[in-house]
Amino acid sequence: MAQNQNNVAAGAAGAQAGGLATERPATRGRIIILNALPLNALPRAPHLRLDILPVSISDLAVWTQRRLQEGYEIVHYIRHQATISALRAAGIPLSETPNAGLYQYQHGDILVVATLRNPPRGQEVQQLDINDLESWIVMVL
Repeated sequence: MAQNQNNVAAGAAGAQAGGLATERPATRGRIIILNALPLNALPRAPHLRLDILPVSISDLAVWTQRRLQEGYEIVHYIRHQATISALRAAGIPLSETPNAGLYQYQHGDILVVATLRNPPRGQEVQQLDINDLESWIVMVL
């Protein structure tokens, strides 16, 4: 557990520098909040690498607030109102309006995937809290 917290702290420190767990600087652009990682939204390339950092929802809230202060825009593609409400309650500044649009990657986007920890099969969850969610920060390299 402590090792994971150190990894998150190191990743968050790298993110402050603009490159997550790498030293690669990011352009000020968009933070995209998704409920899944749609591989078909990513660019087709002979070789595509993803840098994926697991992060707690509370650390994610701090991280998104810092990115806003640095000039990033936050856009979400989440259609479930309960997920939006839980993320907003955790301090992640999302629009309250569900978005059922299809995400398409743009160079410089930083992806955040927030998903249900244990999704029930065949039904839509009406109420969540942050303990029901897990999240990752994803950079396309």
